[in-house]
Amino acid sequence: AAIKIVLEAMPPFLALAIRWTVAGTILYTWAMRREGRSGERPTVEQWKSALFIGGMVIVGGIGGVAFAEQFLPSGIAALLVSTAPVWAVLISRGVLHEEVSWGTAAGLVFGLVGMVLLLRPVGTEHLNPLGTGAALAAAVLWAVGSVYAPRVSLPKRAVVSASLQMLASGAVLLVAALAAGEVSRIHWTWRAGMALAYLTFFSSLFGFVIYIWLLEEFPIAVASTVAYAAPVVAVLVGWGLLGEPVTQRTVWAMGVILSGVALMITSRTQPSPRPSAQSAHRAQVPEPALLALDPACCDAP
Repeated sequence: AAIKIVLEAMPPFLALAIRWTVAGTILYTWAMRREGRSGERPTVEQWKSALFIGGMVIVGGIGGVAFAEQFLPSGIAALLVSTAPVWAVLISRGVLHEEVSWGTAAGLVFGLVGMVLLLRPVGTEHLNPLGTGAALAAAVLWAVGSVYAPRVSLPKRAVVSASLQMLASGAVLLVAALAAGEVSRIHWTWRAGMALAYLTFFSSLFGFVIYIWLLEEFPIAVASTVAYAAPVVAVLVGWGLLGEPVTQRTVWAMGVILSGVALMITSRTQPSPRPSAQSAHRAQVPEPALLALDPACCDAP
């Protein structure tokens, strides 16, 4: 797991601060240059919203995963964090009173069962309580940010919205790293550098933008299927590019997971109208379809 490799060389908050600040700077610079001088610039309200959503998803969710992986095997951490779609649907139903179809509920169950088959955690009787609590808290915070992202004031373009969240979160993570004295605990290696570059340019710049777009354009049950589908993509990439073996159990697990994803995507239940500050903008300027998933979500779902 890429995050495990990075954590061998530097503490979690510092690694995440570097990753998201670099990714956010590149993305924001590119977006503003593309907009030109006459383009829309983020407002103070949008920066505040980016700080809230980024704080939930990046600092709390992804940061929580990185923290948990100091105490847990990466497979168990990934399994605990994969409960995020369940929390997201429960929040949508219990707090926002959105309808949840039987297809969505069945899809969630299939996804969880498939994740257990795929990761098959061992030694769970000796799980570290701190790591377990951090992973579950990360899943809940990720879900909260995902549910409320379409309902707050953010830039209408997913690229700009994602870059603001990256920069705001990177600043918070940097403060946390400095406060914890993490700068003095760096043991740099080329292996860790390559892993950090992969997470920065592929997972953050590519995967996170897609996830933000999914949250804006689709119901939360559909958008959150990334947490289930990403491990399948990671297995296929490892098999195709790295020659990693794929067992019969892995094939069965992927089939169960993809069945759950299909159930959630094809569910016909329509969510209640979302009072989004961005809805008027999206109606006028639709986002282009981005079709991909983030394999690194296994490291930080």
